[in-house]
Amino acid sequence: MKRFECKDLGLSCEFRAEAENEEEVVAKAEEHAAAAHSMPKGDDTKNRIRTAVKDAA
Repeated sequence: MKRFECKDLGLSCEFRAEAENEEEVVAKAEEHAAAAHSMPKGDDTKNRIRTAVKDAA
């Protein structure tokens, strides 16, 4: 399992995504980032999200 949380990017947001693999987490987080934080979809956003993906405890 992999996990992403907005707060790991320094955002004041409680969003959390969990999925079986990194690509699924990145896809969920990218959708959230575009809708909630007006971040453009694309490689730059995906790469930023990937830096904060961790193994879920």
